[in-house]
Amino acid sequence: MSKYTSAAVAALMLSSSTYAFAQVADRSYYGGATVSAPDAGAFFVRNRYTAANAHSYPGIDPVPVRLGAFEARPVLLVGAISTSNVFLSDTNETSDTLIAIQPSISTASTWSRHRIGIDASVRHEEYLDLASQSATEYGVRGFGQVDVSSNFAIAGSLTHQNQRENRLGIGSQAGAERVEFDRTGAEANALYATDRLRLRGRIGITELDYSDVPGVPFSQDLRDQEAISASASAQYAVTRDWAVVGEITSVDRDYTDPASNRDISGMTYRAGVNFELPVNLRGQVTGQYQDFDPEDPALGNIESTGLDASVQWFPTELTTANIFASQSISDAGNTTDANVEVTRYGAGLDHELLRTLVLTSRVSFENRQFNPSNREDDLTLFSVGANWKLNPNVQVRGGYTFATQDSTVNPFDDHRVTIALRFFP
Repeated sequence: MSKYTSAAVAALMLSSSTYAFAQVADRSYYGGATVSAPDAGAFFVRNRYTAANAHSYPGIDPVPVRLGAFEARPVLLVGAISTSNVFLSDTNETSDTLIAIQPSISTASTWSRHRIGIDASVRHEEYLDLASQSATEYGVRGFGQVDVSSNFAIAGSLTHQNQRENRLGIGSQAGAERVEFDRTGAEANALYATDRLRLRGRIGITELDYSDVPGVPFSQDLRDQEAISASASAQYAVTRDWAVVGEITSVDRDYTDPASNRDISGMTYRAGVNFELPVNLRGQVTGQYQDFDPEDPALGNIESTGLDASVQWFPTELTTANIFASQSISDAGNTTDANVEVTRYGAGLDHELLRTLVLTSRVSFENRQFNPSNREDDLTLFSVGANWKLNPNVQVRGGYTFATQDSTVNPFDDHRVTIALRFFP
């Protein structure tokens, strides 16, 4: 019996599990500062439509566990992933099947004012043939919010994660082991909201510490960094249907390797609209201008314009279409390039076939332009899957994902079939 057959049943667990671990817990209560007073943002309520994958049905969906003054969402994920190209290499394609086990929990207080909570997650991946690729990751985050008034709140979080770099990531090296790294961060944000106005500010600091791995011909110390980001945004509701949006974000990335000259800082400016229209549309679309200045005088400024968008269309109550687009400047993860300009865009479709069964499909495109070399990668991802809710305590997810990259340095194709059980105690 082939590994694809043994992994069986189609679903979209690759993307869902990656997203879950990125959030530290499967479903986090933490979403930054919020206010809920009737006079604080009534024009920003976006609840005309419910996405196909967000419908909630009593007796079918999981129920949070009450722990005195706290509420918890514990989840246990057990899954199998069969991949045709473990190392994402064009010259050394190696297939294998791995077993993933991931317990996670998110808990928060249920006080009428203020809030504290914690997220935690552990994920172990055991490869059946390539035992050296097996690894365990973990993450924990503590968060809290202080309600200064009915219109003003301050929130923040502390995070630590030990992870392995995703092979689809920009810094991943073809044919090599996944790079282990520690991510430690803290952030604080505040929200002031009235009926028609929302003002938000955020500041965060993140430290990344990479470990060397066999097969990579350079020290990962050159990637160790401290990044400080700050942003301020304002939204003014012209009507209940739409609001104008403005945002400024600054990023200062400082590399700790004294021999490195990779430091970079920059600004991103966005302006556009946030909306929920009677024509079954909801989302936010902004124009974007980026201006980044590398410290190395041999590198020129990076200036670009683009689109930052996330839009949902609800053709029926059971079907939701999604489109998205974004641009960013990221670390290149190699010794040749200092940074890389990344453009992402794509679309997805969710359909509730039954109350207990939601079908999904996604396609995304990512263009990576490396600086200062002329390297350019084009990554395409396509996935289809399903989520079957057996009862409030058990869900089955499965799917198929195809990834292909067109590159002069690292081209590859990869097929993945996944099945996973999620248990909600």
